[in-house]
Amino acid sequence: MPKLGAEAFLYLSPEPNTPEFAQCATCRDWVTGDNRCVIHGPHVNVTGTMSCGLYVWGPPQPEETKTIAIVTTTESGLVDREVRCENCIHFDETDYECNFFDMLNSVSSELFDIDVNVEPKGCCNAQQSRET
Repeated sequence: MPKLGAEAFLYLSPEPNTPEFAQCATCRDWVTGDNRCVIHGPHVNVTGTMSCGLYVWGPPQPEETKTIAIVTTTESGLVDREVRCENCIHFDETDYECNFFDMLNSVSSELFDIDVNVEPKGCCNAQQSRET
């Protein structure tokens, strides 16, 4: 059976010249000016500083773009924090490695073979704020 890698945690390498990578302001589903998201619908306030597990890098949508509540904020994991590796409690700033991925490789080597090298502006859905 193949072992799980970083893709199991939806690890995304950053887009060049995108300091706010992984935040709604750089997502193709965010509606600029309206603080809405195409997939979260018209009744959820989504600011550019937020992020969710359904992030897709790309130019945001123009004001008044139609939105449809396809997912709930719980289903998408919507949070209001900077979700990049550089802001994660598991990020080792010395060698740009993810200590969480390293721990999984050590504790469950029969399941995981994760490349522990990550980029500071990368992100994954296992991200935990340094402030928590």
